[in-house]
Amino acid sequence: MIKNKERIIWILVLVFIFTISLFNIYEPSKINAQNKGSSDDFFHYTKLFQKVFISLQQNYVDEGKVSTKDLMYGAIKGMLEATEDPFTQFLDEELNESFAEEMSGKFGGVGLSIILSDDKNWIMVLAPVEDGPSEDLGILPGDLIAEIDGESAEGKTASEVSKLLRGKPGTKVRVGMKRTGVKDLIYFDIKRDIVNIKSVKYKMLEDKIGYVRVTTFGNDTAKDFKDALLDLKKDGVKDLIIDMRNNPGGRLDTAIEMADMLLTDGKIVYVRGRHKQQDEDFYASKKLDILPDIPVTLLVNKYSASASEVFAGALQDNERATIIGEKTFGKFSVQYVLPLDEKDKTAFKLTIAHYYTPNGRKLHGEGIPPDFLVEEKELTDDDINAMVKIREGSYLTDYIKKYPNENADNKQIAILAEELKEYDIKIDTYILERLVYVERHKSDYKEIVNLKYDKQLKAAIEYMNTGKIAINK
Repeated sequence: MIKNKERIIWILVLVFIFTISLFNIYEPSKINAQNKGSSDDFFHYTKLFQKVFISLQQNYVDEGKVSTKDLMYGAIKGMLEATEDPFTQFLDEELNESFAEEMSGKFGGVGLSIILSDDKNWIMVLAPVEDGPSEDLGILPGDLIAEIDGESAEGKTASEVSKLLRGKPGTKVRVGMKRTGVKDLIYFDIKRDIVNIKSVKYKMLEDKIGYVRVTTFGNDTAKDFKDALLDLKKDGVKDLIIDMRNNPGGRLDTAIEMADMLLTDGKIVYVRGRHKQQDEDFYASKKLDILPDIPVTLLVNKYSASASEVFAGALQDNERATIIGEKTFGKFSVQYVLPLDEKDKTAFKLTIAHYYTPNGRKLHGEGIPPDFLVEEKELTDDDINAMVKIREGSYLTDYIKKYPNENADNKQIAILAEELKEYDIKIDTYILERLVYVERHKSDYKEIVNLKYDKQLKAAIEYMNTGKIAINK
């Protein structure tokens, strides 16, 4: 009996490795070399695997917990996690389906892009999806997911957290967030919804300055971006601002196609992996350049990641755009999603290469530095606590009902700030103005620009008009 199980395990392991080799990810020759006594001694460590597997199946007290499927999937999941790479992970049927949905631009959930935090203990919010249920509640980039429906999220993977957050539209999930400067957890009751991502929004500003905001790189983003550029071109755009702040990334091919729309020639990005077959170089094509003579300014911040960094690096190294804002996140790695089991609809995602900018910069873990550093005002502990209390109450909605005309804000917001002190809420008037502005326009598709309170956007416009920035220090 034991011998038969050993044979089955050997067959399963070798079939799995042979399958991977078909994708040019594993070199079969390395299996043949045992490297005895080293950490690459394949047969030695496979025997250890067998020993644990057989012991569990024969002796573990709860027989229902040790099916071959459960143990094998658990082992595969553990192998991927052993890389300590947050982007290499096992995708069960639910996660595999949700990954495809996110790329389509429409999915059910709470509307959060998440990533493993630097200390690897928590899952961090990279960005809430614009117009999604989490953004509306005031969840911010950098928040750490500490608790989900009363269960601690410490030590969980991004896959595990995603699974807990997803659910039937209309249901609620209670999430406790750790936020810098706030002693206690901040709780949000998030109503799950079908999140429709409008990844490209645009508007013509004064002086024929075109403004395009790109929130993610999905299946339709390149088409929508092209339509925006063509529409602005038709209206006589003279300068272009592209806003990729809080953009967590997405499809590499989409970023390449979009960069190509602004480049006449030159390299866009190149990819280098362990094996030659993973190396690729991408160049611009003259036929796609839509606005060849229009100056471009690109806005980024510390939550601009992955595909948005590829786009930014291509434009910066080709001297096609001036980058304003903050250093980007620093995710310059390439992932493949490969099918695992057709019957169970499982897959796995793994990092197989790194991006390099046209000038050869490998910026994984470092990020792209802006040409002009313009940092938004850092919130104090008092500001953060005040914002939490304001979000928890109905102060903003009550104020807007009382003063529906925006012209009243010049006088009444200062009065509102004083009234809030009666509820032990002390907040800077400037921040309160921004909160009121966002609340007024959160459902207004056309009002995508906050010129009055957006320091980085104001700097971009100033640069477009004068060629200088007075507030970059």
